[in-house]
Amino acid sequence: MITPIATQSAAVPIGLRSLEQNQQALGKSMERLSTGNAINSAKDDPAKLMAGINLDAALRTLDAESRAIQRESSVLSTKDAALGAAGEMIADLKGLAVQAANTGAMSDAEREALDIEAASIVRALDLTTSSASFAGEKLFDGSVADDLGSGEEGGGDYSLADIGNGLSLSSDAELIARIADRAVSDLATMRGEIGATIANDLSHRANAIDTEMTNLADARSQIMDTDFAKETAALTRAEMLSEASRFVLAFDSQRAGPGLLGVA
Repeated sequence: MITPIATQSAAVPIGLRSLEQNQQALGKSMERLSTGNAINSAKDDPAKLMAGINLDAALRTLDAESRAIQRESSVLSTKDAALGAAGEMIADLKGLAVQAANTGAMSDAEREALDIEAASIVRALDLTTSSASFAGEKLFDGSVADDLGSGEEGGGDYSLADIGNGLSLSSDAELIARIADRAVSDLATMRGEIGATIANDLSHRANAIDTEMTNLADARSQIMDTDFAKETAALTRAEMLSEASRFVLAFDSQRAGPGLLGVA
């Protein structure tokens, strides 16, 4: 009996198509496993790719906002540290004022030395705050000494800046002590506002952003990231089917060979 050539050779293209399909599935699984991405091009899933791109954009926006909050928190912390150092200087100044007010037998030379030290403290306070900076950006505008301890005293408006510039411990020790007390209070208010901003506004917003970023990252991962367990199983299946397709193709090719010679 002569077997028609077309009947036997028809199995060969079918086996090739099956092998090609399984090879494509194998390649796709290997790509997903190697890149870690379930979607590597628009043709994989256009809708999911668009969703993933939108989530990436949202994550980048939140990340930028998070970094801005971290920077602002660092700026305020640096500013608070400078004010803390200023507070220690004001405490020293108050000590000098108390000493000058309660020492009746002090010599003129001793009083002059206290005046020099008091003026030096005010200059150091201004230098500390005026030089305070973050990434090259100054943290205080103008003289902080002008803003601390100001108040009406005997018809005049005095502040720390007046110590050594019109006020001296030799003749104004009690007044300087009151100015120092007001400066301590002013400083406490300034530092309290900074602390409240960091603890309440910035920290709460940072926590909210972290939570939102976590949720968006999880959503993106579900869409864009490879499910390694699932894809490994798919890879194994594709390998087995490819091997089976090769076997069938080889078997059909052997069967088609004699048919080509017209042998039953």
